[in-house]
Amino acid sequence: MILVVGQNVAWQKVCTLPRLVVGGVSRIEEVRAFPSSKGPNVARTLAAFGTKALVLGYAGGDTGRLFVESFTREGLAGDFTRIRAETRTCTTFVDREGTCSEVIEPPPEIDGEEREAFRRSFGAHIGGARVLVISGTVVRGESEDCYRSFAREARSRGAVVLVDSSGREARHALAEKPEVWKVNRHELAEIVGHPVDDMPERIRAYRTLATRFGVRWVMASHGAEGMECFNGSVLRHAVPPRVRVVNSIGSGDAATAGVAWVLDARGDGCPAGDLLDSDDCAREALVTATAMGTANCLNAVNGKVLREDFTRIRDQVRVREIPLA
Repeated sequence: MILVVGQNVAWQKVCTLPRLVVGGVSRIEEVRAFPSSKGPNVARTLAAFGTKALVLGYAGGDTGRLFVESFTREGLAGDFTRIRAETRTCTTFVDREGTCSEVIEPPPEIDGEEREAFRRSFGAHIGGARVLVISGTVVRGESEDCYRSFAREARSRGAVVLVDSSGREARHALAEKPEVWKVNRHELAEIVGHPVDDMPERIRAYRTLATRFGVRWVMASHGAEGMECFNGSVLRHAVPPRVRVVNSIGSGDAATAGVAWVLDARGDGCPAGDLLDSDDCAREALVTATAMGTANCLNAVNGKVLREDFTRIRDQVRVREIPLA
């Protein structure tokens, strides 16, 4: 089972329109509304491939009830800690060129009782997880060391820890040596504290995460340029085919789901150490993540990946090794 910590869930509206007019009137042609944010998007992608994922998050108010009801109706699994504050609503505007603009509400705030209820929920489920995905931002009122404590508990039980976050709480988790770190270029620069615009700078950043913090795989997404994976000895760059973008929001989450999918599938009967030492497995995770992230762009719903799109795109992903010297 893949356990996904995705605290800061959202009720998502995706609005399509001819053009978003800043400072003027924009007329929306179609609205889709569904449960979203990074954790639910990961689960939605995995569900399309028959892989069980359980999402842990906070949900509150009328919006939170709507979120949970819709999430369950979709056939996704979650254990959502009820809170007094209202779950946020986020809105994406997509124009006819595929350009996406996001309006994101701030996270809700929790109290100590609600925080402890989430801890109990995590403790009840982590024992059955082969992979723990820690995804996105925390809600207000969470402790600064929460991701670190989740990673510590997961590793003590033999689960592989995949972090897809770059905030302060995520950086605390580096002390527990999570096996996989998934970032985009901006997040990578934020974590290591220096620019990563060119290849030598990125190689330096990847080595820092590997040698100083013990990260086994660094997975870095670069939008339409593809993804890079550094496994401590080999750096690869995967480039997807060009596609006509319908909605790119959730592509990073679909890529995270791809990595978790490979780790879960390949981890059946295989010790985590052997799995992460496998160069072939790292390459497979890179190609799968790149294809899933790209396939996500073909749908209006965040995290929705069709198997036929994934298979077609995966066959067109090009991979090259990058010299480290």
